[in-house]
Amino acid sequence: MVSLSFPLRVVLLSLSSACGVFTLTMLFLCRKRTPVCTGRTEFFAEVLFPIGGTVNGMLRIPDRKERERIEKLRELVPRPEACEIARNAGEAPMTYVLLLFPPLLALFAMTQNLLLFVTGMVAIGFLGMYFDWSLDRTLRLRHEQILAEYPAMLTDLSLMVHAGITANAAFEKVADASDGILYQEMQKCARNMQQGMSVAEALDGLILHCPLREVKKFVSLYKQNLIKGGPDFPRSLDEMAEAAWTARKNAAKEQGELAEQKLLIPTIFMFVGILLMVIVPALRSLFL
Repeated sequence: MVSLSFPLRVVLLSLSSACGVFTLTMLFLCRKRTPVCTGRTEFFAEVLFPIGGTVNGMLRIPDRKERERIEKLRELVPRPEACEIARNAGEAPMTYVLLLFPPLLALFAMTQNLLLFVTGMVAIGFLGMYFDWSLDRTLRLRHEQILAEYPAMLTDLSLMVHAGITANAAFEKVADASDGILYQEMQKCARNMQQGMSVAEALDGLILHCPLREVKKFVSLYKQNLIKGGPDFPRSLDEMAEAAWTARKNAAKEQGELAEQKLLIPTIFMFVGILLMVIVPALRSLFL
């Protein structure tokens, strides 16, 4: 709790009222602007985002992360949808400020609770940054799963190629062998090729949705095989699969070591607690 003078409380309430009137005015002016509701769970009050976009335009506040968001979203959704989501993500922070700051300021003026005001401001900031955090987390988990599926995919493809199956047929069979993220993207790639899309364009789509260095290397090798052919493709697949398995083992080892380090802290606390339980009674018996 803080002690605010009566004139200061009046000023804060007046400022809150002015901000509220401005927000209502923007809502009235934007009533004819059709909102684009993407249905993303990261967005709150998405139907009101046009007011945030309008104020950003009035104040000439650029969205410096829009291109970056679109590039990230292109891995998950088509470009038109990615553009819509990225635009809403840019309008969201200003919308949250316009909607939540006036009542929060009025509440602070009436209750004089500084902790409540700071918590509310932190919540507004979190809402504004939540989409970017959630998107990065989604992509990180997606990439981890792709890397986990990658060695097995290479091994299966290598076995089929060694068995005499053509590269395209082996690619389609391996794609249908599982329902993982990497296999789903391979299924889309194979479907596009079957529908008449050029192989190069279909493989570029695979890279777009799986933009990892390992997948790019595999696609490059696959394209070279389609152009040049020859016996080097099976051997290169074997080498790539062996390197992928080695990388996965090293990654699993690092994760295990990291988990051990995380468990070390609670173990130390438990050990200290046990020591205190033993030492404190002994010291009391010595001095009493």
